[in-house]
Amino acid sequence: MERIYSIFAKRIKSGSLIRFVKDDKNGFKIYNRVINEMNIPFTLSIATKLFNNTVNKLVDQLAIETQRSLKQIDELFSTFRTDSLVKRYQLGDNTPLLNDKFKTVYNLSTLGSNVTQGYFDPYFEGCFNPTGLVKGWAIEEIFFNILQPVLKSEPQILDISLNGGGDLQFGAQTDSSFFWKIGIENPVNLHQLVAIYRLQNGAVATSGFSKRGHHIVSLNDHSLLQSTIIASSLTWADIWATAALSAGKNKFNKLLQREELTGLLVSKTEVIPFSKGRKADAEKL
Repeated sequence: MERIYSIFAKRIKSGSLIRFVKDDKNGFKIYNRVINEMNIPFTLSIATKLFNNTVNKLVDQLAIETQRSLKQIDELFSTFRTDSLVKRYQLGDNTPLLNDKFKTVYNLSTLGSNVTQGYFDPYFEGCFNPTGLVKGWAIEEIFFNILQPVLKSEPQILDISLNGGGDLQFGAQTDSSFFWKIGIENPVNLHQLVAIYRLQNGAVATSGFSKRGHHIVSLNDHSLLQSTIIASSLTWADIWATAALSAGKNKFNKLLQREELTGLLVSKTEVIPFSKGRKADAEKL
């Protein structure tokens, strides 16, 4: 019988509520490490059936490696650092494009804008500013390059999740019975959830206005209060979650059908779940 643990997740742009529910009688142990970088609390979570010093040391080492990578990425892309590649590029220096990581983020930002018909916009006040993409990309990079290999080399590790303010990339052993239960907060009533998802591998990004107001400049309307996208890539989940708010309900409905997206839209009057481009039921609490 599969065991399910809970993450009640909300994007940092709109605030974040995250809770792991542990069921000791089934023998699962969740190790959590909180990492503060990019002015965001990141949470590394590892599920296992073992509780010993060896696993504890492994988790500590992974947390150290994760923090080191986050710090390096922040040094490259922070808009607050005068020596970052982003700041240099904004000032007219094109040499940052010679950096592989910067070039990757630049190309992803450009592609994201093109694919979403401009509803994801990596520019702010005329300057390239990939802040809306970098966090999700950083989580995904760290997950696949540092964390996922542990699932292959350490069979006692059942599942790994890296959470940055409610945006998640996670994965499990092939034969694992461990699932995350991810709840989507109601932007109208923050004490309620509008839906839950049971997932084992993939990514979830949620973008909304509920706690910081209209921080995204809408190109069309403000018909949506919140959008959640479920995908294999957190970078693209993040891009589409942002694009949904910018496009508005009617315009984004055409895009989600074309791209066969999965997720959830919340307006003032309705909750709209969709799966592979079609309307679908999300399991509700």
